Amino acid sequence: MKILFIRPKPSTETIGLQHVMIVEPLELEILANLLAPNDVPIIIDMILEKKSIEFFISQEKPDILCVTGYITHVPTIICYCRTAKQINSMIYTIVGGVHCEVCSNDFDDESIDFRVVRNATTVFPQLLDFIRGNGEMPKGVLRPGETFVRSDLPIYNFYVPFPNRQLTARYRNKYFYIFHDKVALIKTAFGCPYSCNFCFCRHITGGCYKERPLDEVIQELQSIKEQNIYIVDDDFFANRTRVLNFIKAHQSAGLQKQYLLYGRADFIAKNPNIISAFKEIGLKTVIVGFESFFDHDLEQYNKNIDAITNEKAMSVLNQFNVDCYATIIVSPEWGKSEFDLCRKKFRMLGIHYVNLQPLTPLPGMGYVVDDKNLIIPYNDYAKWDLAHVTIRPTQMSVAAFYKRILKLYNATLFQPSILHGYLQSYSPLMLWRMMRGSFLVHSQYRQRIREAKRHA
Repeated sequence: MKILFIRPKPSTETIGLQHVMIVEPLELEILANLLAPNDVPIIIDMILEKKSIEFFISQEKPDILCVTGYITHVPTIICYCRTAKQINSMIYTIVGGVHCEVCSNDFDDESIDFRVVRNATTVFPQLLDFIRGNGEMPKGVLRPGETFVRSDLPIYNFYVPFPNRQLTARYRNKYFYIFHDKVALIKTAFGCPYSCNFCFCRHITGGCYKERPLDEVIQELQSIKEQNIYIVDDDFFANRTRVLNFIKAHQSAGLQKQYLLYGRADFIAKNPNIISAFKEIGLKTVIVGFESFFDHDLEQYNKNIDAITNEKAMSVLNQFNVDCYATIIVSPEWGKSEFDLCRKKFRMLGIHYVNLQPLTPLPGMGYVVDDKNLIIPYNDYAKWDLAHVTIRPTQMSVAAFYKRILKLYNATLFQPSILHGYLQSYSPLMLWRMMRGSFLVHSQYRQRIREAKRHA
């Protein structure tokens, strides 16, 4: 069978990180390595392709269309499946991904034959056998009109094969993450052992946390051609002993890589010696979910960290010259004083790269907001991107809130000293790409400000 794997293109309504980062579709590369020897897998990355989905379906004539995505992709995924059925009603359509696993009803459409809602790496090959007429319909898969009862689903299984990166060979030179060029992804653990109530991650794995064996991780790293590696674990610093063992195994293997990864502030603050050792083997950047520098916010988010710990973590990263991509949750309760204090804190701590995320109560999270306070309906999927303001601000208008976010971005990212550092550190091509991406995001925010004023 010919199986066409599609990574969807974001809607123009989505304020997109795709303007400043495009990384490989790791989940599709993993699934593509589960096929039978006679199957023919093809991966199409619609973020990078210029032609339409109709073109690729008509050209490739697949037996099966597989699509994965996030909440912002719901309408696009359904559109792709409907298009496939219009071109050839005999094509089987399969949808998966993290949003489908948690909110499968959003993909309950007649054009979608199967929704994979649990254990994709074990269920997917079983589903293919079922389509071939061999074996039974596996648990963890829904047909149109069906809903799942969680108690009927199989227990979580975190088996993962190595990805088939050859299938994205024609795209790989275009994958990047901010200032990390030609970056490859690896996942070394699943889930998160913490219980922050704003985070979607724990719900994907039912609160489970599972680590891959380090010898397997090292073996996969050895198979990756790219030097820049983005470790996409929810928190690579979840286990101190494992991090130390990773550093030792990395040294023994003689790997030459540079790393971008997620890490909690409390680990960084308590373990400067590990950050120093990791820097020696290639740690370049840590994405740190500071979330806030106000204790009342951190308590509300069940972060189990105080603001002083965040400051200590930033000091450690600065000490060892490790870049920090800081993520901050912008609370709808913030007023002018909170935005101003945040700007001063960024400058004091030397935070140069920041992702400002308006508090977004994604479905399935522990953080619940009264519907009357939502200003974007849940089914307006493309705008649930962690960049739109979804909860009505309490201290100012929606337009003013967007303005404050944009002003804080500009004050942080475009200081003369920082721009001078960019010119000295990065190639003209990379700088042009980042400036273009920043301009596009800036334009999208300006559009939201105009829309908010019209609807005020």
